[in-house]
Amino acid sequence: MSNQSAETSRMRGLMLVAGREIRVRGLSKANLVSLLVTVVIVGVLAALPSLIGGNEEDAAIGLAGENAPAMQAQLEAMGGFDITVYDTADEAERAVEDETVEAAVADGSLYSLDGVGNEVETKIDAAWQAASVQTNLANAGLSDQEIAGALTVEPLEFVTLESGGVHSTLDYFTGLVISIIMFMMLMTPVQYIAMGVVEEKSSRIVEILLTSLKPWQLLGGKVIGLGVISLVNLVAMVAVGLGVSAATGMLGDLPPGTAAAAVSTIGWWLMAFALFGTLAGGVGSLVSRQEESGSVLTPLIMSLTLSYLGAIFLLNAPTSTFAEVLSIVPPFSGIAMPTRMAITEVPAWQVGLSAVLLAAAAAGALALGSQLYKRSVLYTGSRMKLTEALRRAA
Repeated sequence: MSNQSAETSRMRGLMLVAGREIRVRGLSKANLVSLLVTVVIVGVLAALPSLIGGNEEDAAIGLAGENAPAMQAQLEAMGGFDITVYDTADEAERAVEDETVEAAVADGSLYSLDGVGNEVETKIDAAWQAASVQTNLANAGLSDQEIAGALTVEPLEFVTLESGGVHSTLDYFTGLVISIIMFMMLMTPVQYIAMGVVEEKSSRIVEILLTSLKPWQLLGGKVIGLGVISLVNLVAMVAVGLGVSAATGMLGDLPPGTAAAAVSTIGWWLMAFALFGTLAGGVGSLVSRQEESGSVLTPLIMSLTLSYLGAIFLLNAPTSTFAEVLSIVPPFSGIAMPTRMAITEVPAWQVGLSAVLLAAAAAGALALGSQLYKRSVLYTGSRMKLTEALRRAA
């Protein structure tokens, strides 16, 4: 019973610290405004492809003459046309003059007031050619079945000699958004953790807190609290991004698996945050002044920056050997793997291996960061060297 009571007491202390971080930082005006601005930016980015592409209306086309039925079938199969069939070529021509339709095809002529766009013209011409062939075959005495057989052509089989193939602009854009969100949602809380540790140490508050709490409760509570805040922000971004994509009709146009990759980003973020967050708390405890925190955070910031730059590189070559290695080896995999998953199909064994290695690295970082914090948080004076802290932690 005493063991259970002690365990409850330890967890209560951990949650008290976490709750304090959530109240102080999570509900602060700065965080709420930052969340609102970020969510709006994500929403705009998610809607951008639709805004750029625009909502093109169907082209109003009039048809008349012998080929009209066959041509109507061809244009309807292509899509993007609002078709009206007229009894005579004169009626079709008058419809163009009255601007009832944008253009009309009758007796081998394309009528328009001032021309049509290249894309529309190309489609109309292709439909005219196919409809003329179909009509000529019918006039030659072929049955509908024979005409269908003559016009049926097997589609090209697409064979890519290198795995992955060519990725569209939308693929690139999706991966870019995920990499940017991951980078932002790791960089900011990691810096907050380190600065919070230094602040408590420089003000000597940590000495008072340690009279009733253990070092691991202080560090763990700080990491959990800021992690909850960042997780809420991340979930909000993913939800808004997917919601806007669905509302604008772009969700179905995203690469297969993009939605799943976006949701799985939360899991990758959790592991990466555990890795960088606990290390940030550990190295932050090596210094006693805020102006010195930058020097101990530099290796972590550089690792995060290199992870982000690596993810940007693999957007152009997601199936290259370098991209595969980068998305498997921690800490780079925390950003690289969800980015890669969003733009190309990744073998299941690579995803599994990457997750296991990142989780193992996070566990190692948790052990190391907590030991650094425990042995150096009460040390005052000049900056403690990492080698000295490691010897003391051994």
